[in-house]
Amino acid sequence: MSELQIQDITSLDYLVQMIEIAYRTEQMERVIHIANHLYSCTNEVYKQAQFLEAKNKKKRITINRPLVYYFGKSHLMKGLALQKLERYQESLECIDKYQELGWVNGLDEEGLTVVEDFRMFGKANRYSIEILMGNKDVLDEYITFLLDHPEEIIPECITILEAAIANGWKIEEYLVRVLPYNESFAMLEQAENVSLFVHYMYCLALYKMPLCKNDAIDALISGIAVSCKIELEAGFRKCCALFETLRESASEKQIAQYKNILKGALRNEKNYAYISCHV
Repeated sequence: MSELQIQDITSLDYLVQMIEIAYRTEQMERVIHIANHLYSCTNEVYKQAQFLEAKNKKKRITINRPLVYYFGKSHLMKGLALQKLERYQESLECIDKYQELGWVNGLDEEGLTVVEDFRMFGKANRYSIEILMGNKDVLDEYITFLLDHPEEIIPECITILEAAIANGWKIEEYLVRVLPYNESFAMLEQAENVSLFVHYMYCLALYKMPLCKNDAIDALISGIAVSCKIELEAGFRKCCALFETLRESASEKQIAQYKNILKGALRNEKNYAYISCHV
């Protein structure tokens, strides 16, 4: 769909779907474009609703969530895309916008909950950007915040690991604090959770490689094993590729674990008899 065609779409929920697909497929400039359009459409609906309310009339709006959600979603997704593009100052400006949405008139109980949710997202994402900009001083405060919001630990730990790798930080004391949560996260069945955990293990392996190759290999084995649960091809492939670069440093036990995981993954393949002899 061309950018001109996107401008013709006014369904807020459909635009939310589009923006999430664009983000998952890493089309960040497209995310920004759709986010701007989502904001414009939301603002137009809001202005019309306010105008009619002033005349004691009601406008029927067909949307799945409170209107304030779409304001927040537009700024949130634009901010995340800008963060991915390393345009950190612009991303912080977006956080300022969705972290305080209390200005929206007509908020009911559900709307107030949405406002609180975006306030929490803003706090977490502000920490993320500070870390990515190389500010290690906020790390202790950041971890404390994550322990109060364990549902955010895995995705935010990925950011922390990426920053640690980029800046050469030693962060073992922080990883120990979140380890129990990360291990329990691996037991969840949802594909999105498993994908996040596998990527976390991949980043952990990259972080551990210069410190302790055995620990890096253990992380990769965990990632490979978990990715097999839901046939997560991309995660499986990148963890296996990194494992192969470390194979010479692997113990016999680790190699045996790796081979057993691969054999288990191949049992469901029609051409198992051919492939198994190459494992």
